[in-house]
Amino acid sequence: MRFLVLFVIALNLYSHPLNITKMTLDENKSTLFMRFAIFNIYKAFHKEEFNKKQVTNYILKHIKISNCKILPKKIVVRNEIVVDTYFDLQCKGIYSIKFNLFFDFDKTQQGVLKVISDKEKVLIFSSRKEEYKLKNKQNQFILFLKEGIIHILEGIDHIFFLTMLIVSVLFKHLKLKYSIFEIIKIATAFTISHSITLSLSMLNIITPPDKIIEVLIAVTILFVALNNFYNWFSKEWKMAFIFGFIHGFGFANALREMNVRLDNFIQVVFGFNSGVEIGQLFIILVLTPILFILKSDKILKIISIITILLSILWIIDRIFSLHLMPF
Repeated sequence: MRFLVLFVIALNLYSHPLNITKMTLDENKSTLFMRFAIFNIYKAFHKEEFNKKQVTNYILKHIKISNCKILPKKIVVRNEIVVDTYFDLQCKGIYSIKFNLFFDFDKTQQGVLKVISDKEKVLIFSSRKEEYKLKNKQNQFILFLKEGIIHILEGIDHIFFLTMLIVSVLFKHLKLKYSIFEIIKIATAFTISHSITLSLSMLNIITPPDKIIEVLIAVTILFVALNNFYNWFSKEWKMAFIFGFIHGFGFANALREMNVRLDNFIQVVFGFNSGVEIGQLFIILVLTPILFILKSDKILKIISIITILLSILWIIDRIFSLHLMPF
């Protein structure tokens, strides 16, 4: 009965939904405010008694701001209904925010964060979207150049795609300098096509669904790996050009996940794309000599078969949203 009474009071006095944590991050004052219903603490601790240190520790486990120290200031419990928490921030450079407070026991929970800086913006956290990357005053080109490099180096599917194209060239048993020349043609063709779709997507001219693109990226890997056996395309740069259009949409999806606003389209997109190219060049420079030294039809076929199996698993995993693949 007590819970029911408090529930009604909470809704009327504070108009505060029980499954929403309201937050304000003021970059100018370096402060963070957070308000949530006390019922959520009861559920989290499985009891109605707690001390403020326990609450602080629990909160700090579920909100992370990179390159920032979150310093507890005070906690106020109002009418046994809501909890107000106050923090000071010490931040350096760009930061991202990850928030999943109460998500572990209630998937309907949300966090609504108002960020106050030069401009105000609101971020909505949920069990499907726990992290945002925020802009800072760094040069946008340099900032997204770094993001592009990180994205391609962490993108295992893109790396496998490039690897299969390199393997396809090495199957021809060309001399190293001719192999490198062919791989440069592949990289150039791939760059041209994915730059086109990346730009079109970020300008909202063509925006195919994310899930379809992720499946198609896996299909491109499967196709290129199979081509090593069936030789449907004798010119690898043509495959790279055609399939680069699909990968470009994938790169655009990654940019959107960073919650970017294209106030400066050229710096953001060109910076990110340049980062992708630097990362791609690094992959090529590392893999090509290694594969060239190890090359033999047997080894190249084994690498291709492993990639075929992985790409099939990727396709199944992405079609049915199984999330079983670790990458």
